[in-house]
Amino acid sequence: MIGRTQGYLAATACVLSLGACSDPEERSDLRPSGAPEVLTVLISNDASGVNELATFCKTGDNKRPGLVPAAITAGAEAQVCPDDLTMGATEVEDAVPLAWYARVQFDELLNPDIEDLIPIADSDLFQGSLAKSQPVVLSCGGVNVAYDGYYNPSGNNITFPLGPSLFIAPTADAITTIPTGSDCTLMLKAEVIKDKDGQPVPATQAGPYTFKIAPMDLLAADPAPPKDATKPATVAPEDPVVLTFNAQVDVTSLDPTLVSIREVTSCADTAGTAHTAVISAVDKDATSVAISIIDAPAMESFDQQKTYVITFNAGAQVTQDIAPGGTVDLTTASVVKKPICFATAKFAPPE
Repeated sequence: MIGRTQGYLAATACVLSLGACSDPEERSDLRPSGAPEVLTVLISNDASGVNELATFCKTGDNKRPGLVPAAITAGAEAQVCPDDLTMGATEVEDAVPLAWYARVQFDELLNPDIEDLIPIADSDLFQGSLAKSQPVVLSCGGVNVAYDGYYNPSGNNITFPLGPSLFIAPTADAITTIPTGSDCTLMLKAEVIKDKDGQPVPATQAGPYTFKIAPMDLLAADPAPPKDATKPATVAPEDPVVLTFNAQVDVTSLDPTLVSIREVTSCADTAGTAHTAVISAVDKDATSVAISIIDAPAMESFDQQKTYVITFNAGAQVTQDIAPGGTVDLTTASVVKKPICFATAKFAPPE
């Protein structure tokens, strides 16, 4: 199974009722004669799966997509390739670390034998799979990446998704082993990818097609630094402060002695009572770090009905849980550039 949102896959893949997986009639806007040409290679840079950016556009080919009114970004038109056919694409450098995939668009239908149709349990539906054919070599950081995907025979150069296409995504296990900031390549196997007449992709279009995984980043703090320091958020005292990243993290990489926690009278208070930080994992969320105080009462992360300010001292950082993974310096991360200040409510014991 691929490491990608299954609901999105089901909505766009060859997940069809029994007997409905034959190729559609050749569309007039496709080009059935000649070898299958690679028009675009797109990379997802959005965890929700509605944004695909071109990392390659075939120059000099008027069949490639330009302005796509059908919305490559949900709800709006998008310029996929430049209108100037002499211009290529700018390499994608921000593929979402734990939720990216690639799409290779062709100018004609491929031989459908490139994929296997796997029955979906407890239904009469099938899901496409490239696990056996392995039509590409996917590599990140110089290491081959295990993947699956499907062949989508529908679409053209103005649809979302663009098509016909091969959808390629790392497996759920493989995607967690790729360091943030990695350079990646996609190489096509011409002997595997053929059109319905048996013609292979031209060797000159095998690639490599290049893109990069986004650097490691801090996505959010909960509670976030207040926009108005006179109106800090009020949180339950049993809830820790949670920092969420775009990759799985090594919780032990954050040194608690470099996390300053002060109990204050207001967010503007520069003094206050110091507390020792406790750093822990968030249950079932390997991308987050929890911060609490060591002297909090049982079942609480902080004392009730208090105000706290959290800042990070020089050297405070969180690293990816693999080597050589990325690192986020918490002293410069934009999400926590301002101090995290919040108030705690009265503790409400669970019923």
